[in-house]
Amino acid sequence: MSVHQNHNQLIATRIHEEVTKLLSAGAKDLDIFTGMTDQMDDFKTLLDFALPGEMDMLCARYEGFYRYAKILEEVAQGIEAGEIHIP
Repeated sequence: MSVHQNHNQLIATRIHEEVTKLLSAGAKDLDIFTGMTDQMDDFKTLLDFALPGEMDMLCARYEGFYRYAKILEEVAQGIEAGEIHIP
């Protein structure tokens, strides 16, 4: 595993653990979205620089990471569709 991939795995692990912790406390998707704002920059960096297939691999390996990715995807789609308005 390259240094790059190891760094990405550490980010995914951290996100997975935080989402898992929030879910065990009863958090819903909106709670996760608002509670994870400090992770968005790292997620974006990972998304921008992941190797082909790496995001799929990380999502398959880390359920919490997958959940966070899906939440962000749904928010992005809502913004694009005009269903979510940004001030």
